[in-house]
Order: sequence, then C-alpha cells, then structure tokens
Amino acid sequence: MEGNLKLYSKVIGLSKRHENAGFQNFIVSKDNETQLRICKDWDGSDSIFLTGNPGTGKTHLAISMLRNYPMQLFSENDAENNKEQIESYMQRETRDNVKSHYEKMIADDLWKYRNAVCLFVPLVEMFIELNESAQKDEGKKKLLDKYATQYDCICFDDFGAEKLSEAKRENFYYIIDKRYRDMRSTIITSNFTIKEINEVEPRIASRFAEMGRILQFNGNDFRRSMDKNKRNIE
Repeated sequence: MEGNLKLYSKVIGLSKRHENAGFQNFIVSKDNETQLRICKDWDGSDSIFLTGNPGTGKTHLAISMLRNYPMQLFSENDAENNKEQIESYMQRETRDNVKSHYEKMIADDLWKYRNAVCLFVPLVEMFIELNESAQKDEGKKKLLDKYATQYDCICFDDFGAEKLSEAKRENFYYIIDKRYRDMRSTIITSNFTIKEINEVEPRIASRFAEMGRILQFNGNDFRRSMDKNKRNIE
C-alpha cells in the first residue's frame, strides 16, 4: 500500500554497536547480495537460520529483519479499544501534524494492528541468565517460557559459540521446540552448519531444518577486511 503508514517493530536487547544496524547501512558485496535480497523479502511467516563464516553480516541482517518484522493484528476487542484511544487522542490534539498522523492511522486501518515486539539475544547471555536463575531458585521454567512464548520474533545470535552442556541442550531444545509448535518466528545465526549442529544435538538441528529456510554465507570476514584497510591507511 504505497504511501500508507507502517508500524515498525520494537526490538529489545540491542547493544550500542548494533543499535543503528539496518538494511540501509548494510555493506553489500558480490558475496552477500543474494542473501541481502532474501532477508529483505522475508515476511516473518517462517523462521530463518543464517549460517556461515564469521564476519559476513549475519548478525547485521538478522537485526535488520527484526526491525522490519511485520505488524501484528490485534484481537477484535483490543482493536476496537485501540481505535477508540486513537480517536480520543485525535480529538484532543491541537498540533496539525500530529492530528493528521492520527487521522491517517484511522484511514489506513492501523488501529487494527500493533507493533511487533522482537528480541535480540546472544545465546551466551541467555545461558548465563538461565544458569543464574537455576542457582537462585528463581523459576527457570518461567524464564524458559518467556523466551519460548513472549516475543513475536527472537534472534538467537551466535549458536555454537560455546560448548553445550546437557542442561544447555535441554533448555534450548525446550525453547526451540515450543516456538516451533506454536509457529512463532525465530532467527538463528551461527558459524556452524546444520550438519555440524546435528553432530552435537540432532533434535535441535532437526527443528532448525523444519522451522524454515537455511541461508548460507560464504564471503570474507568484513571485520578483518575493515581492520586491514584501517592499518593500510594508517
């Protein structure tokens, strides 16, 4: 719908380094132009596994997809409540530009939708949080369910960065299997292939393969190239 407004997703968990990452500032090369196109075309209806060499832009593109995750429909009652609230704001608003924005939200039927809520989390950090909750007896099951059900889409970044203990495998499988069964979108980045993950934990590899598409990155390490260029300049 050309010219219509759009609700953008709320992305939680971004570090300062990645707070501005998006499709608009992704460095395109012959090695990743196809991957960029696929990520831009991704509509969030399935999950996606980004695998390949370090420093090839997997995390940047994953965050870009989170930022562009599609609007989510309210329930019928929530939609009507949201419409009433927008109309109330519109009636009280005195600034023409803001009032015009509310009017366009009504005209474009945006009152029927809400912003998606997405999470970016390095897996190492999630495992630390789960471990601390278990040690403090603070309800690990509740924390697992938060990751499994609370967000419209989650990016689990850098799967395989550390050795997976039996407890970590069980915890992550619980989350992935629950999101798989509930058909919740999940983005996973990893330097490991599905075949390599299958050798460590076949159940997780199987779920990855069934949840959606697998996108391979084979380019050079951007970070090393940029560091080399910096040294040459200096």
